[in-house]
Amino acid sequence: MIAADFPAGDFAVITPYLLPPGPKRVNVGDGFILDSAIRLLRLRPCYVFSSRVSLTAADIEQINSTRLLLVVGANSLKDDFEITPGFSLRTLAALQVPVVLMGVGHYGTPQQTHGLTAESTQLLRALLDRFPYLSVRCDASWRYVANALPDRVESIVMTSCPVVHAVDGIDAGFLARDVVEQLVVTVTDRNDIESQWPIVHIAAKSFRAHRRVLALHQDFGNERLWRAAEGLGFEVLRSTDCEDFLALYRATELHFGNRVHAHLKCLSLGVRSFCTPFDLRQAYFAESLGYPLITAVPDPAMDRCDFGELARRRDALRSVMDEFVDALRAVIVTRRAR
Repeated sequence: MIAADFPAGDFAVITPYLLPPGPKRVNVGDGFILDSAIRLLRLRPCYVFSSRVSLTAADIEQINSTRLLLVVGANSLKDDFEITPGFSLRTLAALQVPVVLMGVGHYGTPQQTHGLTAESTQLLRALLDRFPYLSVRCDASWRYVANALPDRVESIVMTSCPVVHAVDGIDAGFLARDVVEQLVVTVTDRNDIESQWPIVHIAAKSFRAHRRVLALHQDFGNERLWRAAEGLGFEVLRSTDCEDFLALYRATELHFGNRVHAHLKCLSLGVRSFCTPFDLRQAYFAESLGYPLITAVPDPAMDRCDFGELARRRDALRSVMDEFVDALRAVIVTRRAR
């Protein structure tokens, strides 16, 4: 179990990391968010539910036996916002505890983010009536929610994603080496893999490493990609267990690719990481944290990237996250009246 070494807290969690049977693929980046949220809270939940499945009466009864429901990640902010399928004001009325959004983010595509619908806006207002803060992961996410709730902007806090915050007791200091022990490369292989193949090829040519790993956060069974990467000297990590990937990044000295949660995890560890574009999410994180998106190698932007300044931005956001977490813990650990 993720972060099993923490004591149980009197709260429940909704996460996209848990999937029902079906065609959707596990995304270990969602597991990173859950892991970091638990480590920031220093408490593990009593119950964990999937954001991909509607809440049942039994689920609601379990949630109501706790003090708070925490919704963690990920790309859930879109015009028709919902926490789980069919989640509405009626669902919220059945829940008797605060329902809190932590590190939620812009959906990443313009077609579904013209502006929150009236129903979605009402739901977010109702959440803020129960708990004073709503945590978002980037400036674009903040703007998207603030445009719908201009009178509640003080309640919308930009904490960044839980994954960017240090929770492992590791700080590699963003050291640069000519030859690294381990390089990890990431791509998003659910579509348009031909345009992403150059990421793997360029990394193999440009970075000297004793060990090269292609990490597939959401494996879509693209065997042609695996074999081509192996031909360039890469090992291929495919797993549905985020712990396998967390262990990988904790032992990594350099990351290159377009999986934002690989990038954020490395930044939390003080590991040099260079992010390449894929959709709006990479651009929005780059704007918020102040790093360049790399479109070619060599790229002067890589040499100019100021990891010290990036660390200062990360640490400034940590103080915002800590205040948000303190407010969560004040609800979760308050003694119940006898």
